[in-house]
Formats: sequence, C-alpha cells, structure tokens
Amino acid sequence: MRKRRPHFPFAHSVAALPLVALSVTCLGACSSTTTSRSESETGGGGSGAMGTTGGTVETGGSTTGGIATNTGGVATNTGGISTGGIVTNTGGIATETGGTAVGGAPTGGTATGGISPTGGSSATGGMGETGGDVGAGGATGGVVGDTGGSSGTGGEEATGGAATTDRSPGCGTALDRPNPREQQTIDVDGETRYYLLDVPAGADNETPLMLIFGLHGYDMNNVSLIDSYNFTQRSNGQAITVLPQGEGPPPGDTSHWGDNVLKSTWTNASYPFIEALIADIEDRFCVDPRRVFIAGFSMGGMFTNSIACDHSDWFRGFAPIEGAGPNSCANADAQPAIMIHHGTTDDILGMESGEATRDFWVSHNGCTQTSTSSFTGCETYDGCPDASPVVFCVGNWGHWVHETAAGNIWSFFSGLEVE
Repeated sequence: MRKRRPHFPFAHSVAALPLVALSVTCLGACSSTTTSRSESETGGGGSGAMGTTGGTVETGGSTTGGIATNTGGVATNTGGISTGGIVTNTGGIATETGGTAVGGAPTGGTATGGISPTGGSSATGGMGETGGDVGAGGATGGVVGDTGGSSGTGGEEATGGAATTDRSPGCGTALDRPNPREQQTIDVDGETRYYLLDVPAGADNETPLMLIFGLHGYDMNNVSLIDSYNFTQRSNGQAITVLPQGEGPPPGDTSHWGDNVLKSTWTNASYPFIEALIADIEDRFCVDPRRVFIAGFSMGGMFTNSIACDHSDWFRGFAPIEGAGPNSCANADAQPAIMIHHGTTDDILGMESGEATRDFWVSHNGCTQTSTSSFTGCETYDGCPDASPVVFCVGNWGHWVHETAAGNIWSFFSGLEVE
C-alpha cells in the first residue's frame, strides 16, 4: 500500500494560458517541430519526432464500463475501451537544422490506431470496504439486584471497525472543477509549476476516484498528450487525469524532466513537483489514495521508471511508454506493478530500450523468464509477486503514444487490486 504523505496546502491558481500542442522529438538527438493549436483543439496525439494528421479520431465513443464505486463490496470493471484509433503520420522524422526541416516529408500515413484493446480481465479490486462492522455498543445498564443494588453504569460504546484509507482529505469538501484545458499552477519551493487537470463532470467529492498521472516527453508540453492519454474518458468518469508540465517555460515546446536529457534534475525539481501535486489534488478532490497511478512517454517514461524505483510507494501502478532505464535500483523494497510498452518501429529509442526495461523489472521483481499472453500484444511474466506484475507489450508503431498502449494501460491500472 502506498504510504500516506503529510498533506499541507499549496498555492494553486488557474493560469489562462494558450494551449500549444506540438509533435517533437523527446530526446536530445533531435529538436522539435511546433504546431500551434487553439484552446479548442484537441492538442493532438503526436509525440516524439512523428507528426500527426489531426490528433485522435474517435470511432467508438466512450467506454462502456469503468469502475463502479461501492462502499461496501467489490466493484468490477466490465471492460469497454474506447475503440477510436489515433491517425498517425508515418512520414519521416521532422528535425530542425538551423530552422530548415531536413527530415523526410510525410507521405500520407495510414491510420495505425483503431485497435480496440480488449485485454485483461475485469477488475476485481474495486473500492475496498468502508470498514468493519460498527459495534452496537455495550450494555446500557447493569442488572438491578433484588435488594436494591446500584444500577450498572453501562458498557463502553463501540466505535466501529478500523478506519479505511480509501478516502482522501478532499472527500466531503466543496467541489471546484477546473477547465481541463486551462493550465493550473502550484507553487513548489518558490517556483511556479503548471499542469492540466481533468476532473469528471459527474464528480461529487463524495465518491473516491482514481487519480492517473500522464507525463510528456522531452521538448514537448502537456497539451500534446491530452487526447492520447484521455484516462478520464476511458474510465467513464471514474478517474481524474493530471498532466504535469515538465521543467521549462510554459506552455512552450522545450519542456523536459531533467537538464541535458539524461543528466537529470529529477531529485531537485521534478520529484518534489510530483509529490506536491499528489498531496494537493488529494486535499481538494475525493480520491482513493490506494488507486493513484502514473504513465509516462519517452523521457517521461524514463522518469516513470525512476519513480518506480525511488518512490514506488507513491503509485499503485506504473506504465512507461517508449522509454528506457532504469539501469539500477538501490531500493530493494521497490517491487512496482508495471506495464511497459514499446513499438517495433521506434527509431528514437529502439526496441532494445524497451527490452532492457523489461529485463530489469522481471529480474528486480523476482519473476521468471516465462510469460503468459495478456491484454493486447502483451506478455505477463510468471512468478512475480501477486501485487507486482510485470507486463511487456509490443506493437507495430513508432515513437508516440499509440491507442493500443493507452487502452492497455487503462485496463492494467483498473484491474490492479488494492488492500
């Protein structure tokens, strides 16, 4: 179970900034191409060096299921993943050299999305019970003896079962639902940081919701992945999605999760930001602290892997996409539940990066080398601890967040049991 952090107020406000989406590389090997978008646009599904032809094309509407919240029993997920694919452009990698695009021109990519992830069994670990049976209290009076003895003073009143941990401090507070396409701000150690927050329209701050983080890649921004992750819609309103903006001037196209790509400042700047965001959102919204998750693309995937080692108790599940690392993990107690996605045509971080991540976590979590097919295009490794599965997924896509990956991740997160 994730350890509870101390909750304390953070300064947060809404910054009415234009949303600028971009499709860029996520590592220092190539620089970015910026596509300006208005606030009403979807932000595009593009990422890395691959351009997009218009963002996400939804062909199946919203999910048919989600997680039914139940304060006394077990909620099941009936499946239902959005079937809309992401139309991706398979053209060349657009890089900038002195302002002139030298990459291959897009050749009119075909729609590579559209796969309806059906993976995973329905979630069997919905909301936990709200506590033990409430005792009816002790006897309210002693037996009066025949000779006029004094009456009893009554038993001690029972206080009920053990307190549960499925409700954050924000449960029961007034709900202030932000515009999901307006940058929000939070002060962290004297620095203003930015994020997007998608709270379901039906949220009431009484029913605990899942909280899912989605991290962007290098030289990107949080707007560019709004429609790629889309966890609030995928969950049928059972999850809050938060898209943090990395370091760098918002909402620009040079944001990252550490200086000089691999020479990371995660410890100094990014770790406190993520921790502060979790605490602040849990203080203002009704969240189940046991059901907080994180996914990250490219450099955000590297950061996700690092958090899985250094702060595995912050999140119930982790999902790096087209990422890399970690190369080591000094925290022997870290055994994260993790789902890794990597595309066979990723020419920014090749398949060997994803395979190395898989091999690391299979070994670190104590799994065997055998596996069982699961989700869509995935293998779940055998012998892992029940609470710490390792899942590796491969598909025919490049360096972006594919619809199949996003659908698998929702199925994985929603199916993880909690204590």
